[in-house]
Amino acid sequence: MPEFMLIALVGGLITTLMTAPVGAFMLWRRMAYFGDALAHTTLLGLAVGLWLQLPLTLSMLMIALIVAVSISLLNQRPHTSSDTLLAIAAHSSLGIGMLAIAILPEARVDLMGYLFGDLLNLTYTDIAILAVTALLVVTSILYYWRALLLNSLNSELASLSGINNQQIQLLLALLVAIVVAVSAKLVGALLMTALLITPAATSRLFSRSPQSMIMGAILIGQLGVVGGLAISWFFDLPVAPSIVSLLFTFFILSRLIPPRLLN
Repeated sequence: MPEFMLIALVGGLITTLMTAPVGAFMLWRRMAYFGDALAHTTLLGLAVGLWLQLPLTLSMLMIALIVAVSISLLNQRPHTSSDTLLAIAAHSSLGIGMLAIAILPEARVDLMGYLFGDLLNLTYTDIAILAVTALLVVTSILYYWRALLLNSLNSELASLSGINNQQIQLLLALLVAIVVAVSAKLVGALLMTALLITPAATSRLFSRSPQSMIMGAILIGQLGVVGGLAISWFFDLPVAPSIVSLLFTFFILSRLIPPRLLN
């Protein structure tokens, strides 16, 4: 196996360790569009990084965190529609980011690579960043597991148990922002949400507990990465669309299984 394929494989497998659990919580809290909105904001982060000559991953993370916190705080106000906030954040960030890049002098930006991923160009530095991020995300989820789970499944019960729902919701928003910003280089802004949500949605049908759903999502996500890379290699196709298409195929096939076989 060529070295660049091995690096891509390791990077993809590490990424699923954090996208799967975060995606499961997003599914339980019906936050799929939240992840999509944050994925769009990374283009604004890319533009900010180019303008200020900052590391692009850092600038995308910074903007994603700012937007996630802003949406979470604004969403706590009465008479504020979360759908409206997410739509404004997503499309405004996308438009402003593209405009900023367009007027940037001598800009050299691979927008196709940004939108659809650049998995085969990962470096050892990227792998290290992914590994540290995955460790941070997984450790945070394990430490706040009970609070995150209760808040996601039954916020009233969580409140009665002494859990600060607003803080936990903000924590989850921050975790989503971190995962989206750091993983955007792999599958791109337009396909990021698919990697977060599709494995969790597929695993949900076969799971009997939250823990088994997350483990199943990790396995399905890793099968998608391995299979997508194989399809890309043997058929000379783009990597990220191959991964997402394979994950979608898993989802469709899971829905074709007769319910009696799952009991």
